[in-house]
Amino acid sequence: NSYPHGRTHRHQRWHQASGRRPAPALQRYALVLIVAGFDVGINGGAAALSVGEMGTTLLDCIALPTIADGSNRQIDVCRLGLWLEQVCPDVAYVENVTPMPSTGVDRRSMGATSAFRFGMACGAIRASLVSYSIPVVLVTPQSWKRSLGFPRGSDKEASRQMALERVPDSARFLKLKKSHNVAESILIALYGASQKGSL
Repeated sequence: NSYPHGRTHRHQRWHQASGRRPAPALQRYALVLIVAGFDVGINGGAAALSVGEMGTTLLDCIALPTIADGSNRQIDVCRLGLWLEQVCPDVAYVENVTPMPSTGVDRRSMGATSAFRFGMACGAIRASLVSYSIPVVLVTPQSWKRSLGFPRGSDKEASRQMALERVPDSARFLKLKKSHNVAESILIALYGASQKGSL
């Protein structure tokens, strides 16, 4: 399989190690940076942006793949790995969140079981990235939202609208309001690109 966009030297080494011959596009656009963003959790999303002299392009974005785990669901690390092989990120920005402890009053809080499963999902995502030797940068929701200019108290729909505005290529992926987690993964990748001095 050949890649539709150029890759950096890290991807040239990956091709050499795997015995695969780089596609012509790989040689033409060696300075393109692939930045991935992850909105974590079972219902999270992942996105990959191609950033270079020709601008920023959305390579792909997905709802995180899951697999049955008893009566629940867990991250499907095999399918996630296939996606990582497809987009080949140079760096991944992963949202660094913690489960909300149960107070007995706040209905939004997580119980012990939900918090444990959330932690498992976060660990599966980070372990998958490390297994592919992809550098991981953790970023809090407050940091990336502040950097992108989110108004205080913005809801999930605001994330979808901002992703549509900042990355027009995302329109076909974000038609439904429930796509807000995928939208946030796009925005996290966009934040990552700005931190790399690419925007």
